[in-house]
Amino acid sequence: MAMDILTAIIPTIIDYTIRPVARQVGYIIFYKSNLEDLRTKLENFDLVKQRMKHEVDEVGRKVNQEVEADVQKWQSDAEETTLEAKALLHDEGPAKTKCLIICPNLIYYHRCSRKSTKLMEKIEVHETKKKEFSSVSYKAPVEDISALASDKYMALESRISMVKHIIMELKKPDINRIGVYGLGGVGKTTLAKEVYREAIKEKLFDDVVIILNVKEKEDNEKIQKEITEKLGMDIDESENMGKRANLLWARIKERKTLVILDDVLERINFEAVGLVGVPHCKLLLTSRERNVLLYDMHTQKDFQLGFLTESESWNLFEKMAGNVVKDNRILKEATQLAKKCGGLPVLVVAVASALRESSLEEWKDALRSFKRFDKKELNEKAYLALKWSYEQLEDQELKQLFLLCGSCSNYLSDLLKYSMGLGLIKNVETVEKARNSLNVMVKKLKNSGVLLDSYDDRTVRMHDLVRDVAVQIASDDQKAFSRAYGDEVKEWPTDDFLKKCTRMSLRGCKIPRLPGVPWECPELKLLILSENYKGDSQEIPSKFFEGMKELKVLDVTEFHIASLPPSLQSLKHLHTLCLDRCEFADITLVGQLTNLRILSLVMSKFKELPREIGELTRLQLLDLTGCSQLVLISPGVISSLTRLEDLRMGMKSFKQWEGEGLVDGRRSNASVSELKHLPHLSALDIHIPDANLLPTNLFSDKLERYTILVGDCWEYPNIFATSSNMLKLKLTRRNQFDQGIKLLVKKCEQLYLDGVEIVNIISYLFDSEAVRQLKHLHIQNNDEVKYVINFINWSYSHNAFSNLESLALENLVSLESVCYGQLIGEPFRKLKSLTLQNLPKLIGFSSKGKQLTTATESDEIVTKDEVGGPPRLFNNGEVLISNLTTLIVHQCDSLRFLFSSSMAKCLGQLKHLTISKCQALQMVYDTSSTTQVNGFECPNLDSVDIDSCDSLKNVFPPSVAKDLKQLSRLKVKNCDLLEEIVEKKEGPETAYEEFEFPKVTFLEFHNLPQLGSFYPGLHISNWPSLNILKFTKCGDVEILPAEFLTDQDKLELGYPRSTKQPFFLIEKDKSLLNLEYLVLDENTDILYGPLLAQLLRKLKVIGFATSHPKSDDFFENLQNIENLRVFSAPWKELIVHNHQGSSSGEIHEVKTLPRVKGLWLGNMPELIHLGKENSQPGGPVFPNLEFLCLEKCGRLENLASTLISFRNITALTIWSCHGLQYLIPYSVAKDLQQLRELDVRYCERMVEIVASNGDDSENEITYSCLKHLQLSGLPSLQGFCTGNCTFKVPSLLSKDLIVKKCQLIQLKISPDGLLQSDPRPERLQIAEETDDVVKLSDAKENDRDQIPASYGINGKTIPETCVIWEGTDTYSKSCYACVDLLVFSGKSVICIWSLALFTTFSVLVVWEIMLV
Repeated sequence: MAMDILTAIIPTIIDYTIRPVARQVGYIIFYKSNLEDLRTKLENFDLVKQRMKHEVDEVGRKVNQEVEADVQKWQSDAEETTLEAKALLHDEGPAKTKCLIICPNLIYYHRCSRKSTKLMEKIEVHETKKKEFSSVSYKAPVEDISALASDKYMALESRISMVKHIIMELKKPDINRIGVYGLGGVGKTTLAKEVYREAIKEKLFDDVVIILNVKEKEDNEKIQKEITEKLGMDIDESENMGKRANLLWARIKERKTLVILDDVLERINFEAVGLVGVPHCKLLLTSRERNVLLYDMHTQKDFQLGFLTESESWNLFEKMAGNVVKDNRILKEATQLAKKCGGLPVLVVAVASALRESSLEEWKDALRSFKRFDKKELNEKAYLALKWSYEQLEDQELKQLFLLCGSCSNYLSDLLKYSMGLGLIKNVETVEKARNSLNVMVKKLKNSGVLLDSYDDRTVRMHDLVRDVAVQIASDDQKAFSRAYGDEVKEWPTDDFLKKCTRMSLRGCKIPRLPGVPWECPELKLLILSENYKGDSQEIPSKFFEGMKELKVLDVTEFHIASLPPSLQSLKHLHTLCLDRCEFADITLVGQLTNLRILSLVMSKFKELPREIGELTRLQLLDLTGCSQLVLISPGVISSLTRLEDLRMGMKSFKQWEGEGLVDGRRSNASVSELKHLPHLSALDIHIPDANLLPTNLFSDKLERYTILVGDCWEYPNIFATSSNMLKLKLTRRNQFDQGIKLLVKKCEQLYLDGVEIVNIISYLFDSEAVRQLKHLHIQNNDEVKYVINFINWSYSHNAFSNLESLALENLVSLESVCYGQLIGEPFRKLKSLTLQNLPKLIGFSSKGKQLTTATESDEIVTKDEVGGPPRLFNNGEVLISNLTTLIVHQCDSLRFLFSSSMAKCLGQLKHLTISKCQALQMVYDTSSTTQVNGFECPNLDSVDIDSCDSLKNVFPPSVAKDLKQLSRLKVKNCDLLEEIVEKKEGPETAYEEFEFPKVTFLEFHNLPQLGSFYPGLHISNWPSLNILKFTKCGDVEILPAEFLTDQDKLELGYPRSTKQPFFLIEKDKSLLNLEYLVLDENTDILYGPLLAQLLRKLKVIGFATSHPKSDDFFENLQNIENLRVFSAPWKELIVHNHQGSSSGEIHEVKTLPRVKGLWLGNMPELIHLGKENSQPGGPVFPNLEFLCLEKCGRLENLASTLISFRNITALTIWSCHGLQYLIPYSVAKDLQQLRELDVRYCERMVEIVASNGDDSENEITYSCLKHLQLSGLPSLQGFCTGNCTFKVPSLLSKDLIVKKCQLIQLKISPDGLLQSDPRPERLQIAEETDDVVKLSDAKENDRDQIPASYGINGKTIPETCVIWEGTDTYSKSCYACVDLLVFSGKSVICIWSLALFTTFSVLVVWEIMLV
């Protein structure tokens, strides 16, 4: 038994003991043989690798083959094994060393032999793996070279942004077809290529195919073939299109595929091609026509590719032009040429490339060519691309409208008048139908890419380059003569051209005098003359229109016409006459134009619409908008215009309407009742100042478009045409709310209500369901309304006010809540803007009931809602205003909070919050509910503006402050009790709070006397985008620390701090990275340190006060400053050097500040010099200064300075610098050749502006640019310059020469432009003789830095005077006999002189005593 067990276990013992030991010993014994075997194995393996390399190299020579990934990995692993083996075989050093001098190194033998065995095993594995490869390559699609970026490609922000948006859309599972449209040459192909590259880079698809220039493919079959080829499909050429479609469909049905088709001109049959019914296949199509994409290709998402921005255009131009544009001589021409290219990439590239190696003369010649658009001189591609878009317009109406937009006007109202006059809009008879057709046509032009999206609904937009092409086409095809707005017409066209000319458009041009001999223009249909030159207006010659018999549209704008030319009545075919912004005495002659359909007198100055206008019985549109001087419309004129459809009398136009009754049996002016005689009237703009003038049922249901104001409390909207119906009502009696007014209320979208009938009108809104179409509701001035909407007493429909976008309530002194009763549905689901002003009893937006309670401590009556607690504007989330973006609350004195926490969750779209004069408001967000203190959410808040809320203690709770990622503007002013911006979180602080404001660009804090900190707890705040910071009158809060907050500082925030923390606790490289504008008041001292040093390097504008004794520390870091303002600095010179660490007398030169344009120095009583000689050996610190202002610098001696170059100064202002006896020396005066404004005030000792140069020779200085000169409060001034220097001011008008309170001189300008001083000898003598009568102590000299109100005869202000000239007078009394002006100012003036002395002032005319 024992033997059996022993026999069984002995093999195991051997396996686990003897054999391993033998194997390890074998490594040592067979050391050399193992290395030799490895060497042999490695040689054979090198041959195997070489064979594999040949196969891989062969694949590399085939364009459609790629090496398999596992083959590439095999090569990499095999090479790694080879290098490892070679390293082992070459490392014989350790083998030669001995153990104990005589024994071989057995440890090394063992390790090396064992490793060689392992390497041989790895080689065998590699050889086996190699045999398993059936093929080393696979067939791969060839990369499309057409999609590769060219060397001319440049990544531009607008294009990068669009590519990102397209990629985002391609990632959406429900989007399969995307379109990009735009004009030819705008960069659609380049964009398509970039999308192709980005899709491959992000590996969004298994296959990406791009087909360029699809419009040149003759049919769908060619498109199909190219797609299959680029997918690498082997399809027999003999296969028909249907079979290929099936194969293509089978190829892509299980794969994610993107097909990009560029420049599609017409519909592609995707079913025939094989690209339908494939859920994973997506299409990106580009076209010049949006209609092709939208209606033929059925795209789900379209992008319009517009022109480049000006900066993008320049960047591309600069790259294409090369280093030549770095030449300053060429740079000016290059920048202008880049602008002329209009942002069209194809034109930018062509022009810049053509001028790449050109000389200055060639650049100038190219610029001259661009001054006039000539298709032969400009790049042919750009012109042809734009003209091609024009030719693709579907009909002549669109083409004619395009040309009108390009050469005549961008206002839809003008285009309507021109189009109707020319008969361009076919098959329409009414103005309303013509307007609708025009809007449809404009939309088509936008879809075609020749018009851009407008900023509003009153205008159209066209790119400048497209406009130039339109002008050129009109000139070529229609013999049109036109010039761009603002151009000067130097000469009129030739007689031959005028005979063929069909259109002439000179809008806003400076035009030469119109010829006295009439033009012969037999083909002329449209004439636009718009004078933009503000000089003397010219007359229109009496016979000017005689040769224009076929004229249909005449627009004469901004002319002063004493009388209309008689030849005007010869225009028998004239349909449209526009005399806008003209000034004339009489327009009677217009009554002769009996074929007129449209008469426009917009903003013209004339007083009467004569009875002859009533002869225009075919008139359809009369536009009197903005005719502010029109006070008389002959009775019966309006009622005679029986075919009138559109009457516009808005914007401060005629309001002198009379009632229906007669005075002495007749009327002297037009009556509102005349409108009843216009049966076709469908559009009306009118202001009726008194509701008592309204006849019964004036308005009918035919009125479709209107802006009607009734009452004297309304301002007319500052627009020229209404986009939606507007009605403003102030009714004084109940019966005025008649059926006609009710018809208007039913149709209006903007309703404004004032006066006693508000409740009845609102009730009618609900009864008639007119609330459904209302978009804007404004209610004001009523002392009875308690609720705007009473859901208890009024019948109403579900979701009332379902389309209301803005609600404004003003001066409703009894209003308690907007809504009263139980709300059903979402009545304010589209409300975007809410304005609440002067609602002193408002306790909430919605209320079911209220109660009054007495406060326990103060016996104060406090209004509560039915739930309890103080009044909140929004409470408990009952009113859902989820789309509210703007909230304005002003003078709502019962509100203590705006938002409850539950309501704040419904304000996710709120962007703009303005609160002012809410005296009871304690918090914006009610945080009294501890259970919901973190429930506030305002993630889209963009701007917050708070002013004059005296009870407000803070602005945000921490939860809101941490969520303000979109906030860009914060402004808090005049809040007496405000202690912090962010309320401190309740409970113990375990860690510091971190507030991030990534988008805040503007901060202003003003007059907050109790402000102590941004957040009173442990925190840091980061403001990376802050651009403008204003911090004034905010107590003694420290604004900026001297240093940035470090990680150690953050750790120490948890420990008690002995001093209060600064307002901004910020980290380096996380805050104030973009601050450019910093304004601090003179009471705020900033400490110089590392943080300020970094800020100064980036600022462009700074205003600050400092007690820092050295100024060079500041100026050293102002390299980007453009405007600098310094208050209350203790500097004696502008540059006070810091000599610390330097040898005695060594001057540290301040760097030049070439960007500084403006310099203000104020309240600097120690300042003596702006800069002495040799204070800056390297030249002026301010070489390009344009504006210099000094105020309250009492010891300043003069403005001479080596630190400032005066050559570029355009404005010089000096106030209250009492130490100045002269302003500038002669040497500086000569340099002020660019001076435009000189303003010197309240400098009591100033004797002359320019100091005499000391020689007897006469010198003349001409200030050719000076246009404003004011000298005020200079009682000692004896002349502009008392020496022989004369000053010529050819551009200074007498009205712009202002001299006040300069008792000793008068200044005037001679006819030849010389500035002449007229001294008054008697006053000068008195000043000299009495110089010591009133003496001021030097100790009080610096106290007189306020602007004095008046002056004494010797130019002194009397400080704290008690008695002057009491008793006898030591001076001759006769010296006062000629004084006619006497002014004193001072404090506590008790007695000035004795009565006997006073009697000597025998000719005194003016005597003024000012107690200050």
